[in-house]
Amino acid sequence: MKYFFLCATWILWCFLHSFLITTGTTIWLKKQVGGKFAYYRICYNLFSLITVLPLFYWQRTITGPIVLPLSPHLVIVKYTALVFSFIVVAGSFVSFDIREFFGIRQPQQKEKEPAIHTHGLYGIVRHPMYLGGIIFFTASMTHVPLPQFLGYLILVMYMVIGTFREDRRLSRELGDMYINYQKEVPMILPRIKKRKRSQD
Repeated sequence: MKYFFLCATWILWCFLHSFLITTGTTIWLKKQVGGKFAYYRICYNLFSLITVLPLFYWQRTITGPIVLPLSPHLVIVKYTALVFSFIVVAGSFVSFDIREFFGIRQPQQKEKEPAIHTHGLYGIVRHPMYLGGIIFFTASMTHVPLPQFLGYLILVMYMVIGTFREDRRLSRELGDMYINYQKEVPMILPRIKKRKRSQD
């Protein structure tokens, strides 16, 4: 039963985290609060952080059998994947204004027109931040107690679904500009370019 409540709470958190940033929700809130909406991004990020940290702590306090145990050599692979995921996420932040992402800059500036980031990692995949998160939580699922495995599994599924939802939202909001970007850059898995053989 404790596993059920843990999973139900994680799913509820994922639902709220997604629902509070949907286009319909943000448009409704903007009508309700007017100019104060500029503070919404930072409030959303703070709410997400404050509510997710207790969940991570709670799942670590629940005992359970070890899932997907790893040999010492594979543990090295796990931590290599974790480091790589941090590099991918950090590389994603390089492509845009970090202060704007966390909602710090919005109260100080006028609302900007939506734009597409196509440089850096965004020129390799359309959603590098989701890619980094999926790698991180997939690697974290190994050699951990069952409660942590379940939590990480839900987060991986949430991020995979979130990638497709975000892609549809951007396509709907940005139109042809984003559709052309979709044609040129893969969603989340980089393309492996085949090297052309030189002719004799």
